[in-house]
Amino acid sequence: MNIIRTLFVFSLLAITSACSSYNTYSSGQMTAEPVSYLYFSGNIKGAEVSIDGAPSFLVTKAGPKQQYKVTPGQHTIIVTKQGKVVVQRNVLLGDGHEKEINIPN
Repeated sequence: MNIIRTLFVFSLLAITSACSSYNTYSSGQMTAEPVSYLYFSGNIKGAEVSIDGAPSFLVTKAGPKQQYKVTPGQHTIIVTKQGKVVVQRNVLLGDGHEKEINIPN
């Protein structure tokens, strides 16, 4: 009888601890940082891009397989060529989303 009681208590503890660990399963696990992507198409020659007023960078690659990483959220994208604004766009990007910015001739 004592063995049955011990087995019952042990089983009850095992079930209880298994159920309580369900909510903390991902606790302490490393996850990737949220990221979104921009890519450029069209005439990229001489195009400079500023995102949210940050210092601009020269676009050196184009197409969907040539992406630039940005944080998810709302961003203001300004593309200039020879000092003239050719694209100004507000975009809202979710985690893992990508957005094409077409640069006109």
